[in-house]
Amino acid sequence: MLTKSKLTYIKNLLQKKHREEEGKFIIEGWKSIEEAIHAGVEIETILYDEHRFANFQVINSLKRFAKEVLVAKAKEIDTISDTVASQGILAVIPKLSTNSKLQSVTKKSSALVVVLDGVTDPGNMGTIIRTCDWFGVDALVVGNNSVELYNPKVVRSTMGSLFHLPIVEESNLKGFLEQSKTEKFTVYSTELSNSNDIRKIVFSKKSILIIGNESHGISKEISSFADSRILIPQFGKAESLNAAMACGIILSHIRLK
Repeated sequence: MLTKSKLTYIKNLLQKKHREEEGKFIIEGWKSIEEAIHAGVEIETILYDEHRFANFQVINSLKRFAKEVLVAKAKEIDTISDTVASQGILAVIPKLSTNSKLQSVTKKSSALVVVLDGVTDPGNMGTIIRTCDWFGVDALVVGNNSVELYNPKVVRSTMGSLFHLPIVEESNLKGFLEQSKTEKFTVYSTELSNSNDIRKIVFSKKSILIIGNESHGISKEISSFADSRILIPQFGKAESLNAAMACGIILSHIRLK
């Protein structure tokens, strides 16, 4: 059964400070837990509402994949859940270790990497992760000026794609891009000024695509690494595209051309 101290421990993981201290985060819903299991992720704790998950076989099977499986009351799970209508099941897992996978990606002769510079909206971040997963991006690098990867809203909106590709939080984007240049990557940035129509660009086998802040775009320092700046042509009157939409359009162009 769930103890008060355990409940407090899990609730604290809703705060970034405690996620960083513990190196753990929360995933919600059966779909996300299933994806974590399929990805071979270590699961520390599964918490479930016995009235929502009364099937003994299902719960018993979960015990094979988690260090502990605890019963909780619906109101206890609601105090942890980041959703309006909780599914009645959540899990605590360690932060993902993907740095070594990124290193192997950058050594490949053909690779597509997306870099996020200042993407601060959790919904956009989650959608970008799902989009990168859909289009088979080899890795995603998140600058530390973007929203935290393990923010509950980000995790939930990835719908499990968080576990499908290497995603690295990088405190030194400048250093990463400098190193990537030595490994023969061509860097493309999404910008409105001094840009080339995407329809005229032939992307290289080793490409890095930089996506910037929803309102302010890419910082000058990071923009300076771009070999080519990309413009998505406008046909209507909308002021702009959000970061996730722009990312999807460009990845679609790269993969389908």
